[in-house]
Parts: sequence; C-alpha cells; structure tokens
Amino acid sequence: MEEFDYNYVIAGRPGYYQAGYKDIMDLPQVSWHSSHYSGFKTFWEKQAVLWNFAKIPNRIIKVPFARYVFPRLYPHNFSNGKPLCFLFFGNTHKVYRSSYTDYLRKTYPGVRLVLFLQDLISRHYSFDLDEARSKFDLIISYDRGEAQREGLLFHPTPMSKVEINDNPEIPSSDVYFCGHAKSRYHQVHEVFQLCTKAGLKCDFNILGMPVHAGRLNGIRYLSKPISYTENLERMYKSRCILEIMQDGADGHTPRLWESIIYDKHLITNNSAIKDSPFFHSDGNHLLSSLTPEGIKAWIARPVRYPEELKDSLSPRHLLHFIDQQLSRR
Repeated sequence: MEEFDYNYVIAGRPGYYQAGYKDIMDLPQVSWHSSHYSGFKTFWEKQAVLWNFAKIPNRIIKVPFARYVFPRLYPHNFSNGKPLCFLFFGNTHKVYRSSYTDYLRKTYPGVRLVLFLQDLISRHYSFDLDEARSKFDLIISYDRGEAQREGLLFHPTPMSKVEINDNPEIPSSDVYFCGHAKSRYHQVHEVFQLCTKAGLKCDFNILGMPVHAGRLNGIRYLSKPISYTENLERMYKSRCILEIMQDGADGHTPRLWESIIYDKHLITNNSAIKDSPFFHSDGNHLLSSLTPEGIKAWIARPVRYPEELKDSLSPRHLLHFIDQQLSRR
C-alpha cells in the first residue's frame, strides 16, 4: 500500500484534474475535493460559500461567513495520526488568498501548505508571488523555465490513466487538436493545411478565435470549451495529437501525457522535449521538421511507450516529491 509522510487534503478541480489525479483520489491518506463546495450539500450552504469568497461582499467585510464556512471547507477524516498537508492549485486562488490559510495554521499545529502552479504566472495578472510566498511552505511550478526564473520548485503536471469510451458518434481521425486560439492559431492553421495536403483526416477544435481572424473549412471553431471527457474521447479516436505550446512556456502539457498514456503519436513545437526524460523518438515529432511526405511515413505506424514511462506520470510521485521537500524544511 502506498504510504506518505503526510495526510493530504487536496483542493482539486473538475475537468482535467479528475483524470490527471485519479490514481490518488481513493488512497487512504488522501482527501480529494473537486471543488470548495464539496463539504456543502444544500443550496443555501453553497450560497454561503459563494458569498464568503465573492469580491463584492469582501469589499465590505472580509470573508463574512468564515465562522460557518472555514470549519466545513475540504472535510477530511484521517485516523493514522500523521500531520496534515493541504495542497492547492493556482486556480483555487479565491480560497487560498483569503484568511483561510491563517485559519489552517491556527487550527492544525504543524500543518503544511503547498501551492502547485499548473499554468504560467504571466497568464494571471492578479497573481501575487510575494503574497503566495508568505502563505505557503512550498510553491511548485509545472514549467521548468519559470521555476528557475522565480526560484520555485519544479515538478511536471501528473497524469493517470482513465478508461475512455469508444464514442461511436466521434469519427476516427489522423491528427487531433483542441485548444485556445491565443497567439498560436496561425501555427495550428499551418499544420491543418499541411496535414490535409498529405491526405490526412484532421479533427481540429479551436476555442476563442479572434473575431476578425480568417477561418479554414474543416476546423471547428468553438464558442465554449468542450468537456475534458469529450476531449479524451476525441483524442482516443485519433492516431496523433498536436501540441502547440503557448509563448514563453517550456513545461510539458497534458497533450504529451495523453500521447504517452494512450500510445499516440505527438506533433509538438516544444523543441526542449528532445532533452527531456519523456522523449520517445518513435512517437515524438518536431513541428519544425514536419513535411507531408514525412508525416505519411509514420502516421499509420503504431507507437508503444514503455510502461515505466507511463507510471512515472502518476500523481503518486508528486506526493512523494512533496514529502521529500517538506522533510528538508
């Protein structure tokens, strides 16, 4: 049985997180919560949580329902006597930027607080790194470059293997992409044109396309995100995943993890992958060297990633990493 130095209370999220962290959700030393509403059942209880962290009431009274909300937030019941560690993600900032972290320090002597950033700090203008440093014992970034620049710890985002339905309503494809347009849609368009020129079937989905930007026939331009379940179902029906990194990022994304876990080819513009322990020459293909002839040569060839590589992505390793780092503090 997996054992950790701490009992972990994890302030999780829905979507990718439900898949990425599946390996640890049912472990006896983990209390996983998909949202900060998980300890509240009725409509009015959830309203109290909503208003406790909402901007408008907090301009008048800070966390107005703290006495009711804080003791019920992220409920847990561990009986082994080990110390507590609360793990927060960057998108739970409404909770951890409040006085809830002060409440945890006072309520649980010896508690450790950890923040894992799974997106670039530069993408969140309201994020205050100095404030975060004052609240947390450890701050971890998924992006190696950002971790080095800001003096943070580095650890890749985790991935677990979940069962995926073979959805008959989703047609098979050769290359799959799903992501926000951001500044990368030009590259996505170029890959689409290259692949279609090679006679390949593409399942490309772009969210948040600029209003005046040109559009290509055959690409789905989305007005709202698809569910992560649908994303996995579409990926599962394709031979290859396209990964276009956002500007300034060199951390590995769930697209790389999905290609490894589910034995898919990966086209990526992340040249740093060649120096990564996750690089697999049969399955990873750099965008800079992509040609219609080249992609036709390998797209139909099955790829198999080593089982030990797949296991290395498990979130179990993240908790062991946190254990080790906290033991040094």
